[in-house]
Amino acid sequence: MKILIAEDDFVSRLLVKKAVTKIGHEVIVTENGKQAWEAFEEHEPDMVISDWMMPEMDGLELCRRIRKSHKKTYSYIMLLTAKDKTTDLVEVFDAGADDYIIKPFKPDELRSRIKSGERISLLESQHHELQEALLVKNKKLDEALKNLKETQAQAMQSEKMASIGQLAAGVAHEINNPIGFVGSNLEALSDYLNDYNTLLGHYQAMADALGKAGADGIAQTVKTHLETILQCEKDIEIAYLKDDIPDLLKDCIEGTGRVGKIVADLKHFAHPGNDKQMLMDINKGLESTLNVVANEVKYKATVKKNFGQIPLVEAWPQKLNQVFMNIIINAAQAILEKGEILIHTSVQGPDVKIAISDTGSGISPENLSKIFDPFFTTKAVGKGTGLGMNIAYNIIKEHKGTIEVQSEMGKGTCFTITLPGK
Repeated sequence: MKILIAEDDFVSRLLVKKAVTKIGHEVIVTENGKQAWEAFEEHEPDMVISDWMMPEMDGLELCRRIRKSHKKTYSYIMLLTAKDKTTDLVEVFDAGADDYIIKPFKPDELRSRIKSGERISLLESQHHELQEALLVKNKKLDEALKNLKETQAQAMQSEKMASIGQLAAGVAHEINNPIGFVGSNLEALSDYLNDYNTLLGHYQAMADALGKAGADGIAQTVKTHLETILQCEKDIEIAYLKDDIPDLLKDCIEGTGRVGKIVADLKHFAHPGNDKQMLMDINKGLESTLNVVANEVKYKATVKKNFGQIPLVEAWPQKLNQVFMNIIINAAQAILEKGEILIHTSVQGPDVKIAISDTGSGISPENLSKIFDPFFTTKAVGKGTGLGMNIAYNIIKEHKGTIEVQSEMGKGTCFTITLPGK
């Protein structure tokens, strides 16, 4: 069976690949939705396992394109997602997916889902059973979708998420993947240890038997126990264990290192306990902020940094980082498909200047003058509080600096912050 994997996260991609190859399937690996679509057209896989959130093209759009394609045989689609709300699951099935699995997942669960999908694909390929199978499946899906849509209105909530709420969700998403991978690896290592203990028990049994056997019985004792040991090594796949254990340990180390870096960046971003002004490196503050909000940005924009040699500034670091976060997230949200965010720092006389620009949809002239007003927002109801840029304005004013905005519809927006240098 030919399976296409579409996953932009390295750790999750490796986990899915290992789970698939262990049960003997041919694997095609891609790193984003665009690559996945091109690979689908070239190889026509039997199954597609795709992450929902990916750069270039997300998993839902990939589903829609596959379902609109004129491929002769049916491709089973499974989506991987950290989302678990009813409204999210409606989108998964509406896009044409057959199944979904919530992150973080266990390899055994994924392999079980793959085997289930394989059986369905075989049924789909048999023409005389196709109509009946489709009718039964569509009836069940229609009933499920009907039930989901009936409860959708009750499940939907118009939440106004403040900046810290967005931040927590993004960090949780970034940490979930390596944590899930490390946990799965540790479970596998535990199983491997049990296998090694079984094999060691056979060696110990042979050693005990050799100690008790006389000179005439040694040859037969060795032969009997050796056959048991060789069979055990075959049963536990000793060669595979010897190759896989170092890989699992290496992946665990990389995963925990990644979590450590995210936590360190979050600590630098928040500066907990520091309620006094201190000397701050603006460039480092921007770096930590970008790492913390990576999940909000990476699917929408490429970030380009042009950091100059600038002096330290007297500041409340957590407050300035909040300003940077609000502007960067707004920039990503203003980009409809795929764009660019440019961050430039420089010295202007005794002052430090920070310019954050995007290639998004821009702000209309009539709204530009209201951008720093409290409770003003151009977002849909429930998508924003209208306080983010007003808070940013007041924080910069508190630092005795200025914040200005320039924008052109269809071309993008640029926020320029000027702070007194030290």
